[in-house]
Amino acid sequence: MLIQCTKALREKIGIKDGELAAPGDYQEFPSRFMAWHANVVSMDKRSVVILINNETRYPVVIYGMLKKDFSKIKSLIDEAVRKILRIEGVREEVIEHYMRQAGEISFSKTADRSMISKMNNTVREVEFLERYIDKDRNIQPFLSMKMGRRVQLEGKNDGFYPVERLLEGLGRVYGAAENEIWEEVLEVKLYQLKIQLNLEEHDIWRRVQVPSTLSFQHLHHVIQIVFNWQDEHLHQFFVNREKKKPINIVMDDDPATMDFLNEEAFEIQKERFTALEDILSSNNEAMYEYDFGDAWEHIITKEKVVTSNELRAFYLDGNGERPPEDIGGEGGFEEYLKIIADKNHPEHQETKEWLESQKEQLLTYAMIEKRLQLIASPHRPPLF
Repeated sequence: MLIQCTKALREKIGIKDGELAAPGDYQEFPSRFMAWHANVVSMDKRSVVILINNETRYPVVIYGMLKKDFSKIKSLIDEAVRKILRIEGVREEVIEHYMRQAGEISFSKTADRSMISKMNNTVREVEFLERYIDKDRNIQPFLSMKMGRRVQLEGKNDGFYPVERLLEGLGRVYGAAENEIWEEVLEVKLYQLKIQLNLEEHDIWRRVQVPSTLSFQHLHHVIQIVFNWQDEHLHQFFVNREKKKPINIVMDDDPATMDFLNEEAFEIQKERFTALEDILSSNNEAMYEYDFGDAWEHIITKEKVVTSNELRAFYLDGNGERPPEDIGGEGGFEEYLKIIADKNHPEHQETKEWLESQKEQLLTYAMIEKRLQLIASPHRPPLF
């Protein structure tokens, strides 16, 4: 695997010109697919190494590089590429095949002016999306996922998604037939989850399948879609554990949430950077709270694990109509049901008219599936 480095990165690594590999012929596939351009920039006084694949422009970001990290940059790049491919749902055999074909990591100078320009554009994108960097770890898989789903332009040709081109390239290297690339390349572990609204006397639930490598922020969007909530309120997740602090997974991009964290009672994690598999691989239940005023609690139960050749969420089935938003919690919901069922109630007509603005109707299976396809699909832009 050839890493074509800027002068700034070569100096950080400490490689002399005489130790560099020849750029070679990396203009055509598959050699071009085995090469990456790389640069180092400073963000928040931290060194950040940014790589983009020459063929696909899929990015890899390694944050917070210390002097000792540059001395082991080969192993860090190897780990980062593998981690990115895994989070995209690539089969382990395909990952190993690509890494073998790419060969041992070597470094050379940059040799393509157009790639330098594209790499500079990627650096600007990383700086623009800095809020998606998890500053507690080096490798940034969720930032790569987001950037890999941003349309890239290429001359007069139509735009493309780097993630789509990445998967196509892996299929070609692996020898998959053109019409079987997704089946050959992807083996996505899905968690089958039953999500039940915690309401006495009401059986309201949805059953979904969600890729294990996606984040709790992705799961938040899934829940909003399948229940047709309007995502107008704060939310959080809780996970109870035996003999350990319970986990509170929070939407850390909202100051109102971060100001009231109880770090003594809970282990705090950030939903944008916490993968489902980090929690649900060893815990079969979690709780999602939406709207801290009405306090709608959703009990999430992991039922089983299945596999798929699509990195996307699926809706299986469900039951019951969710309460209207801003109804006043469980007590307000019960009062609402009494009023709406009694045509002679003095507030019946007013409540019925208000109901029209709440859009709490059940979505059809087709509508839910269409919306879920926006979440991390290789063929569509990301929902968030």
